[in-house]
Order: sequence, then C-alpha cells, then structure tokens
Amino acid sequence: MITSFRMYGAGPKAAAAWRALFTRVFADTGLDAEWIEHRWPQPIAELWARPDLGCDFMCGWPFVRYGRMQAIAAPVPSPPRYEHQSRYCSEFLVRASSRWTKLQETFGHRFGWMAADSQSGFNAPRAHLARLASAERPTLFAEVRGPLGSPMKALDALRAGEVDVVALDGYFLDLLRHHEPGRVEGLVCVGVTEWTPMPLLVAAPAISPATVRNLSEFLESIHERPDYAPLLADVLLERFAAPRLADYDRLEAMARFAAERGYEEIR
Repeated sequence: MITSFRMYGAGPKAAAAWRALFTRVFADTGLDAEWIEHRWPQPIAELWARPDLGCDFMCGWPFVRYGRMQAIAAPVPSPPRYEHQSRYCSEFLVRASSRWTKLQETFGHRFGWMAADSQSGFNAPRAHLARLASAERPTLFAEVRGPLGSPMKALDALRAGEVDVVALDGYFLDLLRHHEPGRVEGLVCVGVTEWTPMPLLVAAPAISPATVRNLSEFLESIHERPDYAPLLADVLLERFAAPRLADYDRLEAMARFAAERGYEEIR
C-alpha cells in the first residue's frame, strides 16, 4: 500500500516529522507502506482515488461526499485552542501591512480561495461569509480569485499582493508556525470560521478491513507510549481518536446552508 501525508506536509520539516512518526507506526504494526511524492499541481483527489492508498489524510468534506473511504483515526491537535478535541477551523489571513484587524475590513478587496473540494479552503469560509452577505450587500469582494491550488500557493499569492485575504486550515498554519515560521511572517489572522471535525486518516476500499482495524487500534494507543511522545509533539498532536463519523455530516450541511443563502460561490 502507499502513503504520502501530502495534506499536512507544511514545509520540509513538517513533512519529515510525519514521515518519522508513520515510518515508526508502520514498522510497529508490520505494515509495508511505500512513501510516494504527490505534490501540487497534481490534484489531491487523484491521491484519494488510488486503490492502494493505505493510510493518508483526507479532508472531511470530500470524505462525506465520496462515501467510500475507510476511516482509520482522527487527529487531536495539542495546541491549547483545540481543547483536547479533534477539531479545526479556517483562519482568514491578511498582510499585517494592511492594518486590518477584522474580516469585515477586507470587504471590497480581493479574496483568494484554495480549492473547490476543500473544507478549510472553500466550504468553511463560504459558509462563514454567507452569514455576512445580505440582500443589501450580496457581493462582499471586489474580486475573487481561485482555485489557487494549495495552501502554500495561497500564502504566496497573499504575500505577493495578488490577493488581499485568504482562508486556510488552522492546523496547517499551526504546523507552519511551529516548523517554518518565516512562511507566515508578516501575515495576521482577522477572523476564524466555526470549529468542525478534523480531516481524518483514511484507507481505500480495497485495503483489508483487518489492516484498517489493527492500524486504528494501534494509533488510538500510541499516546500512552513514552517513546512516541516526541514524535507526536513534532506534529503538534496530543493523540489519535476514533472518528465520530456522524459529525462529518455537518460539513455537507454547511454547503447546503450557503446554497440556501444564495451564496454558492464566494463573491
């Protein structure tokens, strides 16, 4: 089976930290997993479609929409704002030089969105912005650009002045702040979306259910092992938990809410 951990490869140091953690996990569980390079501009949906995908992160919104992947485990981030829960939010980022402190100050400027199948880079900010649009102001931004393709590309566009505000996965940003703080230097958060269930580790339907079950049980126990503590700390994780699959239905409900508000596209 193959793995990549592309989704949370927030720079070379974070990618190396994921590889160190899961190389150990695969060795301890006796799984033969091949690490592959899968990077932008390759669509991440191509990775999720691989029949030999044995363990990798998947955004919760496509997980609900595909309805075919096997859930393995959900990460519980360690920074205090997660409050020991498997949850995350999107952060609206702007350049510090703008001196904006509130999301509403970005209205009338240029918004950049990441990918149409992304919960954090499109669906969550769209639902959040749908609450702020009104009959009097149905269009919030002077210009909207997307898809920008990946979190790093979105950050590059923001830093280069091609857009004025983007919304990105807060856990991805926390990994960047931990491992590559220079990539977010000069950028500030002016708002966050509501908390939603974290992206989860999944396996393709063709992977043996027994393999998935064994991997799930092992991951849910590693926080009890002192030898795993530094490996978890390096990816800002407290532990892995059993996913509460019913909670992910909220993500599709957010898409319906935006559509009902007449805000199917960010504008």
